[in-house]
Amino acid sequence: LTVGLPNKNILWEHADLDTAPALRNDDTNERWWTNAITLKKGEATFRKYFDAPEINGPEGSLSIVRAHDGFIGKASGVCESFDPRGHRGEACFYNYVTRWRDQKPFSGMHFFDWLDYGTGRSLFERNKKKNFPSHHPDEGCVKKKFNSRTVHFFNDTERQEHEIYLSPSEDGQQVIARYKQSDEVVGPSSHDHPHLYMFDLNKQMYIVDKNLWDKENYGAIKHTAVLAGRPALSAGEAYFKKDGVIWGINYSSGHYRPKVTAVTMMYQWMKDQGLNTSAFNWVARKQWSTKDCYETDWKSFEIHAFDVRVLEKTCREVTKSPTWTFKDD
Repeated sequence: LTVGLPNKNILWEHADLDTAPALRNDDTNERWWTNAITLKKGEATFRKYFDAPEINGPEGSLSIVRAHDGFIGKASGVCESFDPRGHRGEACFYNYVTRWRDQKPFSGMHFFDWLDYGTGRSLFERNKKKNFPSHHPDEGCVKKKFNSRTVHFFNDTERQEHEIYLSPSEDGQQVIARYKQSDEVVGPSSHDHPHLYMFDLNKQMYIVDKNLWDKENYGAIKHTAVLAGRPALSAGEAYFKKDGVIWGINYSSGHYRPKVTAVTMMYQWMKDQGLNTSAFNWVARKQWSTKDCYETDWKSFEIHAFDVRVLEKTCREVTKSPTWTFKDD
């Protein structure tokens, strides 16, 4: 089926369809045309999301935008959150955004139009590694696999099911995590497969037990899933012993890429609750040190959940903690 010509007030200046970008839905064999844009305008569409408070978050927070320095990385994070076909993976978007920007001549299409209904819809179907930018040579990014591997974003009900609270053990020497809804302790994890956590802007912590996660129906769990791509204070993985006892917390998240500031705010949060902050391991990245505490512009932080005047001192304290350890990057 070829869709008929639109009304003249929709067709813009394109009296000749040869000059208008043509889109095609391979599933229905429908075709239609759109108003051509420049690459500059297409990039501007992305940039308006880079600065949106609901995506970028307050100064000092983590976000899928702040996690990246360059345009393609930022755009890839935004794409996963706003993907109209169900939150496909950020890493593959890196490949597609790169090729969308590098078109010569430029197609005149907005990114998602080009990706699913323009030439991007079959760009990597040959499944040859040379088709992919060297930064992400992932053959799993061929379109059929890319379209099927989506991230399940939590709704409010699902998120609440994973919210936890912390309490001290009877002797005060350990910290125990329980789910708020059920009051059941968080199950044990292995050292190689710790549980995933998110720490949101309101100082609420969420734990996803990877042993219980329904991977068959929802795919692999990702950090963006828990807060539906929204900003956070920290993201990473948590190691648990039996009876909900925390063994350690790390800050490994490719989507959010925490800095030492994330450890600092979590440490202060636990101090404020009177918990034993030496009861478990603070598993930092090898390049983090007390030097980062002095180099951070704490005064610029706009995190209302904390008194930023004390965070530099807290940072020095946690980086000198007897349970400050390191994780290979």
